[in-house]
Amino acid sequence: MSDSMGITPITEFVWDRSIRNSKRSIRLSLGDDTASEATEAAWLPVLEIAGAEEGPSLLLLAGVHGDEYEGIELIIRLFHQLAPHKLKGNLLMITAANPYSYRGGTRMSPEDGVNLARAFPGNATGTVTERLAYELHHRFISKADFLLDLHSGGTQYAVATLTGYYHNPSTAFGRSCREAAEAFGAKLLWAHAEIAPGRSISSAQSLGIPWLYTEAFGGRRIRPEDRTFFYEGTLRLLKHLGMCDNPEVGTGDDAPVISRTIYSDGNFDHSMLSETDGFFIPEVSLLDEVRQGDRIGTIYHLDGTELQQVKAETAGIVVMLLGTPVIRKQEPVYLLAALT
Repeated sequence: MSDSMGITPITEFVWDRSIRNSKRSIRLSLGDDTASEATEAAWLPVLEIAGAEEGPSLLLLAGVHGDEYEGIELIIRLFHQLAPHKLKGNLLMITAANPYSYRGGTRMSPEDGVNLARAFPGNATGTVTERLAYELHHRFISKADFLLDLHSGGTQYAVATLTGYYHNPSTAFGRSCREAAEAFGAKLLWAHAEIAPGRSISSAQSLGIPWLYTEAFGGRRIRPEDRTFFYEGTLRLLKHLGMCDNPEVGTGDDAPVISRTIYSDGNFDHSMLSETDGFFIPEVSLLDEVRQGDRIGTIYHLDGTELQQVKAETAGIVVMLLGTPVIRKQEPVYLLAALT
């Protein structure tokens, strides 16, 4: 039962997919002890649009990293603009899946230094972030028919706008993920034959739940083109899943998008790391194709001394570059993916 502030303990939440033709906003308390005199206890913001008819259940996660804002804006916009009577099934959306990192404006949870995107399926008796991952896995992801996890470059990284999916054309599960990725309408698809553990998508994968994720430029700003991509792509996905017959796409253009595909495991932990502190000046741009040994950029001292020539360790396409030029030793500089 909700308290006087309208906050329900997360342990009492059950995704009731029988609810029809309604919208609701729910605050779920996490039962942690992170509140102080300056901050309230963290709570999970959940928005739901229940369609007028039975249909699939789609889960949207935003704010898994607290400095990524494109998905948060998308969810708020969908909640206000989608009418329940135009929807089939249930659209459940979490605007800040990691409220700890959101209130800190950080990639990691300040309370325990854990990256939620590496903590799934979580631990019921672990740190606050591990317990959060446990609840998200068991109460939300496991109840969905499809998962869309919304990401971008956040504070530090500049990332190519794309949709990532599980790549295995020999299985029905793999084909369903690819078809959904194509329906979303990204011009760049990132195909992952393997999924590293700890992700929301690896949780979904382990449960046999199809999934997609997005990336976008980031920088703690929302570019107009990324705003459009997230919104229209999600409407296309709703239509593809049979949840919305006539989505009101902003441009009115529902024509198929011609995409190209890149390949790797999509693991940002495999980014090339700096060998030194300094100031990074790139010499390539996102989506540039580079050969092994090509210069990605240079790290300089403030007196102009060249400290490190950053070169491509393999051939590939640039999908991530450091977005903030001041860099510390052992911080990510770039990530490449293969075209074939």
